[in-house]
Amino acid sequence: MLSQHNSSVIFPAPLRRGDLIGVVAPSSPQRDDEQLKSGIRYFESLGYRVACGDNLWKRYGYLAGSDQERIDDLNAMIRNPEVKMIIAGRGGYGMTRILPKVDYRALRRSPKIIVGFSDVTALNLALLRKCNLVSFSGAMPGVDFWNPEGIDSFAEEWFWRCITWRKPLGVVRQPEDCPILGLGSGTAQGRLIAGNLTLVAALTGTPFLPSFRNALLLLEEIGEEAYRVDRLFSQLDNAGVLRSIAGLLLGQFTNAKPTRVSVDPLPIEDVFYEYAQRAGKPAIGNLLYGHIPTKLTLPIGVQASIDGKRGAFKILEAGVR
Repeated sequence: MLSQHNSSVIFPAPLRRGDLIGVVAPSSPQRDDEQLKSGIRYFESLGYRVACGDNLWKRYGYLAGSDQERIDDLNAMIRNPEVKMIIAGRGGYGMTRILPKVDYRALRRSPKIIVGFSDVTALNLALLRKCNLVSFSGAMPGVDFWNPEGIDSFAEEWFWRCITWRKPLGVVRQPEDCPILGLGSGTAQGRLIAGNLTLVAALTGTPFLPSFRNALLLLEEIGEEAYRVDRLFSQLDNAGVLRSIAGLLLGQFTNAKPTRVSVDPLPIEDVFYEYAQRAGKPAIGNLLYGHIPTKLTLPIGVQASIDGKRGAFKILEAGVR
């Protein structure tokens, strides 16, 4: 097993027209099978071949089939030399249940592009810890590419840029009406680790969490009120994560409208500011990374930099080589 401190990061090869894409469901089933089928047709319309996992359409409550069925599909794609990219249809819940059975050895021997978001954060982080493999957090076919008339151009551009470009991704430029915000002065550079806050917290204390030493940590969340976001940040703070990082990046925290139970809620922006201050590191916010249509796809494990005063974010490497 490669050490989590090994500097020899593994990069997958870029996706090329005609390559075979494997679609799996390692977490929850599709909300609408037709949406995923439409997302698959999107890839095929661009000249890619698609292979569906044998158990892709299974349902077992909130899981897309049993643990064995889901890991069988994922490992089959990992071990298939023809498959050049593996992508999750959607997130949901369940990836943490099968992390111990992922064939990390096969991925070290034959690295390939792996893409997912939300619950698939668990796999992204485990791949960095176990293989030092760059993987991708972002757009998925059953969520972002199913409606030909409604595909967000920003999301589409960043998705293909990440998995096809061999040159550094460079400065992240967001639409003028959604600027990146500076939250803490100073500059920082480090390995980019991005994901869902709940999943990062859930992996704390497990053998699947990578080192955060001198990393740039980017977090997003959905459906969690301020006090719950506070609790999750507090867990990372108490575990020493915020002291280890070089910089803190905040994406979108959606569907977080507070409710008054017995006391008044605290504005979630106050929670962000407090933990940015606790970290005492350069920090930026309002990145278009989250459960939103206009989203960044990002390579996990590459070098990046931020400027906490100017509100700038730059990705210094390509995600594929």
